[in-house]
Amino acid sequence: MPGKNLTRDEAATRSTLVKTHSYRIELDLISSAETFVTKTTIKFSGLKPGQSTFIDAVGKRVIAATLNGVAFDVKDYDGQSILLPALAAENELFLEIEAPYSNTGEGLHRFVDPADNEVYLYTQFETGDARQMYACFDQPDQKATFTISAITPKHWEVISNYDVDSVTDVGTDSKLTQFKESQVISTYVTAIVAGAYQHVHDEYVGEKTIPLGIYARKSFFQYVDAENIFKVTKQGFAYFEKTFGLAYPFGKYDQLAVAEYNWGAMENVGCVTFHEDVLIFRSKVTESARLGRASTILHEMAHMWFGDLVTMKWWEDLWLNESFAEWASYMATSEATQYTHAWTEFNALRKNWAYRQDQLSTTHPIATEMKDLEDVKTNFDGISYAKGASVLQQLVEHVGRENFIKGLRIYFTKHAFKNTTLNDLMVELEATSGRDLKPWAATWLQTAGVNTLRPEIEIESGKYKKLAIKQEAPTMPVGSKELRPHRLRIALFDISGTELVKRKSVPLDVAGALTEVTELKGEKEADLVLINDGDLSYAKLRFDDRSIATLKSHLGGLNEPLARALIWASLWDSVRDGELSTTDYIAIALNALGTETDISIVSATTTNITTAIWQYASPAHRDALRATVSDSLSKFLKASTAGSDHQLAFARGFAESAATPEQSKEILEILNGSIKGLTVDAEIRWHFVICAVKRGLLGSAEIDAELAKDNTAHGKQYGALAHAAIPTAAAKQKAFKSVTEETLSNTIHSYTCRGFNVAMQSELLTPFIDQYFLMLIDLWNTKGYEIAETTATMLFPGFNVSDTTLAKAQNWLDVTGKDAPGALRRVIIEGRDALARSLRAQKKDA
Repeated sequence: MPGKNLTRDEAATRSTLVKTHSYRIELDLISSAETFVTKTTIKFSGLKPGQSTFIDAVGKRVIAATLNGVAFDVKDYDGQSILLPALAAENELFLEIEAPYSNTGEGLHRFVDPADNEVYLYTQFETGDARQMYACFDQPDQKATFTISAITPKHWEVISNYDVDSVTDVGTDSKLTQFKESQVISTYVTAIVAGAYQHVHDEYVGEKTIPLGIYARKSFFQYVDAENIFKVTKQGFAYFEKTFGLAYPFGKYDQLAVAEYNWGAMENVGCVTFHEDVLIFRSKVTESARLGRASTILHEMAHMWFGDLVTMKWWEDLWLNESFAEWASYMATSEATQYTHAWTEFNALRKNWAYRQDQLSTTHPIATEMKDLEDVKTNFDGISYAKGASVLQQLVEHVGRENFIKGLRIYFTKHAFKNTTLNDLMVELEATSGRDLKPWAATWLQTAGVNTLRPEIEIESGKYKKLAIKQEAPTMPVGSKELRPHRLRIALFDISGTELVKRKSVPLDVAGALTEVTELKGEKEADLVLINDGDLSYAKLRFDDRSIATLKSHLGGLNEPLARALIWASLWDSVRDGELSTTDYIAIALNALGTETDISIVSATTTNITTAIWQYASPAHRDALRATVSDSLSKFLKASTAGSDHQLAFARGFAESAATPEQSKEILEILNGSIKGLTVDAEIRWHFVICAVKRGLLGSAEIDAELAKDNTAHGKQYGALAHAAIPTAAAKQKAFKSVTEETLSNTIHSYTCRGFNVAMQSELLTPFIDQYFLMLIDLWNTKGYEIAETTATMLFPGFNVSDTTLAKAQNWLDVTGKDAPGALRRVIIEGRDALARSLRAQKKDA
């Protein structure tokens, strides 16, 4: 019997046997605090009458089961799937199942708000977790209509994919909410959200009128910025309807902030769920966070067309689903909202995620094989999202934007409410552009790794005798010889006073190992040569010696944010590769950071500096670098405009880096309001409290006092992190035991892991290294995927950078974990790779 890890072959075989038509799902959400009852009626065709198949159904017990009105035996039910009797040509299956609520963010998740004890439910079904709420053929190509109803407490709001059809009282304190029948959609984008949610409504009037809603927990609703969220939402609908040439294909559009969420957001049809902290800010945040919210809103909206209307046949095209939404969201954010610098943020944060992922030994092609659901979860990464979006951006350049959009419109119209593969999209793009895209796809989609581009320069009499681009094969996967075509620009910059001014930018098609830039032969030597000006291609960039010298003194004088983001990213990558020492990187960064105007770059760079100190700096230099960084960030903080985004970013960065006793004392002073204009609200207060706890300045009593002031879900999370961050052996032992042996909600679990594994406490963590490697197999076998993967990743001893730790990781891979599940081995392989990278970088900084 197939288990929860559905394979591609099992799904393909099942699709030769059944064609689903409709679901009727009846939920009883009042019977218990631990379990719920779901009744599912499924109508489907048997494509080969007389043969049998299975249905996915995760539950505690089967209460009733009939096929075509005849009860059948389910005594061998394994809690995951049910074998069906021989099928007729047309079938009606009824299953009544008692199933457990989730506390891991998978399936139907139940949360009790500590602020008022109200109960909140939400669903998260991607990739294969719809089966945790109702029995189904849980694969994307089995589309059907859905009619959902739920019995709930009377005071609850109940929201699903489509409008409410009717509400009927059931007894004194309960009600039955019936929703209208859906269009044909996949199981993974169905949803229900229920609880004491508060809400606000508006509408978008475009190709049609779309009712809009925003929902949040009662105790959290006061922080909803409905004006901004609705504004971005309306801008998105106007942009996408015009660009895609097709009206929003569904009915209403609700956006719901839900607690204890594992992801940023999920594109459920008409019922988009968000991590609370992505959609709603309970404290002051920077422009970068607001931009991030806008791009997330538009990412999920883009999925309504690409993903929900037209859906992948199997999960191997998940990359296309996510890459498209990523690309479309940043395009819309930059062109339709106030956040016109969105592509700078994409480079500073998202694209660097892709570069990191693509340089691990676990790298994979964008279009990679997904043989089962475990493969899908494992490869839900920076390559699927950010690299894919970068490559799509290059495809747009390759075929021309007008041809790309024209092809998209045909694709949406032709395949509406159907399932497709990558080839279906390529057919339309080839037709509209007149280009054969097979070579492009083979090069960019079916090979792994990232190339490096370096300038090769010969100067004669102050002019370029030769300026060429050298392309290097990816370092990962090992042995790669892949050299790709790159359509990009190369720019020359000159120092003018305190500024760096662009002299010229020329287009270039890079191919093979060496490409000469003939247009620049004879040009006066520039102070800075920037490859990939405009960020059109996907590649690691390097600089010549003169450019590095220029950046040390004049990076802050470059007035183009996207160009600066490219440079910052390249410098950071050079540190990680052991080509630029941490000491030199920090010197460049501190020279320019104080005048950096783009807050996305400021936020990314302060984070990178902290990472560099703990992972890439030579231990012999670390204390001095920490003091220097903290001193500079303190100065930047005090020089920032009161109440500005920069003040907030520098305050957070300073608290993370404070090194000396005097600097640590300053954390407490800022916590008590010493910086004019810096509002020490709930989020920033917890940040400073936790930074003080890490340094032993505050302890359990002070943490409990903070919890008493902030008796909210967020307060509980930060309290768990803070208690785990106390720098004592006892606190570490308690935290380690709680996340490896106890049953915690997904959020409390992840926050406790964060508090346990603190960079500056590596000596306290050393005794847990052996315990970590010993418990991994049992962890994976006894915990659900989300909790097991989070624990293995977040507890990996990556801050204990030494040859000894590296050897222990390798020994686990070679011996104890030799036959471990692939997803677990991948976590340890990536941790091992990161340790090896840290050791190389520390050697460079020695």
